[in-house]
Amino acid sequence: MNDDAALFDVDSVRRLESAARATLGAGVLMERAGQAAWRTLLDTWPDAHRIVVACGPGGNGGDGYVLARHAIESGRAVRVVARDAGEPAHDEARAARERLLGAGGRVEAFDGHLPEADALVDAVLGIGLVGAPSPAAAALIEAINAHGAPVLALDVPSGVAESMGATPVVAASRTIEFLLPKLMLRTGAALDACGRRSLARLDVPADATAGIDGAAIALDATALERYLPPRQRDSHKGQHGRVLCVGGDTGSGGAILLTAEAALRAGAGLVRVHTRTEHVGALLARVPEAMAASTAPDAAWADVVAVGPGLGQGDWGRRLLGDMLASRRPLVVDADALNLLAAEPTALSGDCVATPHPGEAARLLGASIGEVQRDRPGALHALVDRLRCAVILKGAGTLVGAPGRTPALIDAGGPALASGGTGDVLTGVVAALRAQGLAPFEAACASALLHAAAGDAAATDGVRGLRASDLMPHLRRLANP
Repeated sequence: MNDDAALFDVDSVRRLESAARATLGAGVLMERAGQAAWRTLLDTWPDAHRIVVACGPGGNGGDGYVLARHAIESGRAVRVVARDAGEPAHDEARAARERLLGAGGRVEAFDGHLPEADALVDAVLGIGLVGAPSPAAAALIEAINAHGAPVLALDVPSGVAESMGATPVVAASRTIEFLLPKLMLRTGAALDACGRRSLARLDVPADATAGIDGAAIALDATALERYLPPRQRDSHKGQHGRVLCVGGDTGSGGAILLTAEAALRAGAGLVRVHTRTEHVGALLARVPEAMAASTAPDAAWADVVAVGPGLGQGDWGRRLLGDMLASRRPLVVDADALNLLAAEPTALSGDCVATPHPGEAARLLGASIGEVQRDRPGALHALVDRLRCAVILKGAGTLVGAPGRTPALIDAGGPALASGGTGDVLTGVVAALRAQGLAPFEAACASALLHAAAGDAAATDGVRGLRASDLMPHLRRLANP
């Protein structure tokens, strides 16, 4: 795994901390973290003279005490507010607090209000949080958010955890991570909490990282080249895959139309569509390159079948899904096909790709949407285990997984994709790339990345009002890196 692209979970960070302490000695990492954080604050807000540092009782608070000491030594007016008046329970944090006091600093207990400041430092809670913050910590987090000054969060914004409860979370202006880039900061609600991110590796010896594997790998738009090589000049349509799109029950013909058009824009050689009779004319008028019919779909013709957009959950959709599952063709399963599967203990074959959004994921797992969103990596793992195939868990910080594969995080995309029909577009892209020969996991990664990058490109004029069909020209351009 490329170290620059690897993302890590809390357990990995903890193991690196332990290995580094054994090599460097007690307190060295904390000193380096606090100093790196102070340099970041100084670089980001060089004119900040009044600095308030909010500290918790653990190691994160210790990092804050070190930062505060450096700020005092630089001549800043520093006030340190502790979550409670007692000494920290963490040994190294207690020593850092003593060094702060020895440098002339003072620590005051949080009384419900924070002093005026030009910059705030969030050192309340670190990566060790499990569940909801205590009432005292929650009150301090809420006071930070209500203050109005820019906020530097140390390692993670307080309240962010690998499995987040219904908690208040610091809305940071900037976050400086320590040691390793963390998966939990790059998906779900944490994306809005971090502000601008930077990483301080703290000069940990290389041998301390031995055996510490990433929990995921991050993919940005530059990775498209590895999946989408140039085509040979003598290639023809028969070499680029045949996609059958199945869906579009009465009143939902637009969904399968978007899927078909996206499959063509992403490079499928031939596309057929099976939909309701009343949708065929409009589909052919919009996408004349597709072959559309309402007669029985011929799955044997296709290299890949995209099933689900606009399918509905009535008898028509249920029958078609059953036929496609029985065909044993590689499937891309989305939308109502996933909702129908949620009612059955059916696994898919390993050559399939499922593309649930959080609501569909919740139905498949018998969970709530909140539970899915509070632990998106855990939800992805459960979906892969449930469906036994490649899965794209859509949403902010899209995640891709498959049996036996290290998950991928799509480091692209944003609120431009938060409109109806964009998921139908993704289904067509996945089917097209599968039909062009990419294996399920690789097709899922490449498609999610291509789709997200197209959303970013389409959003240059703003995210509000962007339609799913606005992605189409960008899909074509970006599919030819």
